[in-house]
Parts: sequence; structure tokens; C-alpha cells
Amino acid sequence: MLITQALTLSVLHFVLTSGAEIRNISVDLGRNLSLPCSLPDAKNIMWVHEGKEARQVSRLLIQDDGSLFLMEVDRNDSGIYTCLPANSDSPDVKASVGLRVRTPPPLLSLSVHPSTILALVLWTVEDTGGYPIICFTAQYRLANSSEEWKPISPNRISPNSRQIEVYKLEPNTTYAFRVWGINQLGKGDVAEIEGRTLMNNQDLELARHFLEGADKFDTRMWLVAVGVVMGTLVVLGLGTCFLLYQECRAPSGKF
Repeated sequence: MLITQALTLSVLHFVLTSGAEIRNISVDLGRNLSLPCSLPDAKNIMWVHEGKEARQVSRLLIQDDGSLFLMEVDRNDSGIYTCLPANSDSPDVKASVGLRVRTPPPLLSLSVHPSTILALVLWTVEDTGGYPIICFTAQYRLANSSEEWKPISPNRISPNSRQIEVYKLEPNTTYAFRVWGINQLGKGDVAEIEGRTLMNNQDLELARHFLEGADKFDTRMWLVAVGVVMGTLVVLGLGTCFLLYQECRAPSGKF
């Protein structure tokens, strides 16, 4: 048995001048809803949703009293609903209502800024789904792998946060990151993005520093430097030998 949620929309009424007054209402995802039509002859009317006649949608049913019954509303049911006489040429005789279907948080917009061993994941919230966001959750793992997702601490990120850092990553490695919001209707759509950490250039920079200008190095200068060093060692050796010789020739003292 279907359980409908009947809403009394006292502001809905037909308008005999150009335009129509619109009342906005909200309903949770998956609920049933009945929208009454306030036109005088409600039994001979038609309903239009965003320019499309309601009879063309199987989940939308015009009931005997002219009200429109929506079964298990989803995201696509949001929008402007208008009831108007079926055989009227006047575009001004109509009554309209704006419907907002409240849902878990929709998809977030993600970006990632990786360095060598950490990454900064950022997100923007374009829509909360109709209820305040309670918290966010973020996870990561190696890209294109079947390993389990690893939680990014804290597991329940503050609803005011819009970024989180991921530590202890490997350089020059591609990771997948995902984030979603949670409101009172549950877990929202999961947004996912990939990012590649940077290469660790410390060792490369050190080697490059030592080899800088190696292609312009003159080997003759190297030979001269070696000759100077060897000559110095020879002179020091000869000097040491001479001092030892002099010490040996010196007469020993008598006691």
C-alpha cells in the first residue's frame, strides 16, 4: 500500500494576470508526494514539469481530484510543476509550485596538489543536498590497484573543512583519492581524483652539482694538479730523510 505525503499549499492559486506565483516546497528522496491543484475546475487539468507533460512520466499520476501524485521522488523530480486547464488557450490561468528533492550530498568538486611524499586534497561544495553536511570522509590508495582504500585521518572531517593533507606517500607514484559528504539522509556521492607525487630530486641535484661543467674540464689542468701534489710529497719525503740522516750523524753525548 502506498503512503502519500499530502501537502496543503494555500499559496497556490490560479492567476488571471501574466505570470504565476510560485511556492517552493521540499521533500526527502524516496518519499511519496501529492501536489494539489488550486484551479476551480481541477478535474479537467493537465500538469507540466519543466516543459514536459506529466502524463509522459510513468511515476507521475494525475488523480481524480486533479492533484499530481509522485511516487518515490528522485533527484530528477526537482523543478517547477504547473497545473493548467487542459483545453484553455490562456497561458495566464495556471498554478505553479517549485519542488526541491532533498538528497544526500551531491558530488563534490575535487582537486589535488601532490609533492614528493604528501598531497593536499581540496574540495568545493556546490550543494549540500538540502540538509546541512554533518561531516566529510576521505580515503586513498594506489591508482589502478585492487587494494583496500586507506582512511585519511580524521575519519570524520569537520563540515567546515575544505581540504586535508595525506602523508607518508611514495615519490613518483600515482595515487587515487576520494571524498564524500554525509548529511542526515546518509552518505553522498563519492568524488574521486588521481594525482602523481613528485620525484625526489635531492640525489639528482647533488650529482648534477658535482658533474656541473664536467664536459668543459681540461685534463691537462688535472695532470698539473696531480704533478704539484706528487712533487710536494717528494719534497716532504726528501726533507724527512735529510733530517733523519742529520740526526744519525750527530755525535752522541757522553755521561
